[in-house]
Amino acid sequence: MRHIFLLLVLVTGGARAQQERAESNLDLRGTKSLLAIERGPERWELERGMSGDYQLAYVGKDAASKHKLARAKAEDIDQRFSAAFLQVQFELPADPKDCDANWRMVLRGEEYRFCTQNEQKNQVASTLIDELRGLTRP
Repeated sequence: MRHIFLLLVLVTGGARAQQERAESNLDLRGTKSLLAIERGPERWELERGMSGDYQLAYVGKDAASKHKLARAKAEDIDQRFSAAFLQVQFELPADPKDCDANWRMVLRGEEYRFCTQNEQKNQVASTLIDELRGLTRP
């Protein structure tokens, strides 16, 4: 009985030693999009890198740029964007029936679209755009 137990331990221990470890797919160059807002050809996106740094990316019809942000500023933008996203999605009146959604807001993967004919939503989003535009100018 003792020999069978010893044989069983040796066989299973050897199999465990030969199992391969899963390869890490973490890439320090990878970024995660926290939020995005776009209207027409212009798009702003707050990204967080694997190393914890924040960047504000801008893509327009004629230019594109990335600007590094301090953590405190990025968190401030995130808080304001989150509040505006929830306000636009749940608190303000719905869009008119025959309206093409030309605004797009994305918060951690959740997307919401609305149109410029809704003045209240347009005002909230335009305020965010003005702030982000000020951060992306050289």
